[in-house]
Amino acid sequence: MSLISFQEAIEALTKRKLKIRINDNRQTMLSVRWEPDCTNVSLHRMFLQAPRNVMEQLACYIRGKHKVVSPTVKAFIEESLRKLDYSHTLKPGQISTQGNVHNLKKILDNVNQEYFHNQVDINITWYGKPRITSKTKITYGLYFEPQKLIKIHRFLDNVSVPDYVVSFVIYHEMLHHVCPTYVDEKGNHRSHDKTFKQKEKQFRHYQLAQDWMDQYEHAYFGYK
Repeated sequence: MSLISFQEAIEALTKRKLKIRINDNRQTMLSVRWEPDCTNVSLHRMFLQAPRNVMEQLACYIRGKHKVVSPTVKAFIEESLRKLDYSHTLKPGQISTQGNVHNLKKILDNVNQEYFHNQVDINITWYGKPRITSKTKITYGLYFEPQKLIKIHRFLDNVSVPDYVVSFVIYHEMLHHVCPTYVDEKGNHRSHDKTFKQKEKQFRHYQLAQDWMDQYEHAYFGYK
């Protein structure tokens, strides 16, 4: 749908004048700023392909009938995000896989072969600083779906961190690619559902990795 057609359709549903801006933002898919004379709406390009039911729920939110974004719109966003691919925007300088101790690319390839039959096509890199303090929030790894990119925290690039721990963190993040986040019927984002947790336990050294992380976090951060 063209922007003109989209604007006409959404204005007919909302029964108000809108100022619409279409973007390719990778973080905020929808934002609305209500003003007396005109409502400003910023939308990701994905909404130009939204079906009628999504348009109707979007209109309810824009005109203030719904105080929060409906599960229907949230589900549409999640489904559309899975179809986006910004991996081509990654530059070589943004990818760093060889650490002082661990090589992420080699570990990723081994995990991919053992558990995913080499079917997972994603990138991986280190992020963060190698040294952390007890006040640092632990995030072992992150998965950025549109960029098809896994980021592993550099504090794992240490001789005291076993290979199976790094492998498990990578395996966990790869599962986010295989078992994508979705929105349930209540509008809640589900990223670690029953299927995800079952697959997670199929990792060869699952319990060893869990035990190491529990001991490390308790000893260093005082977590229970």
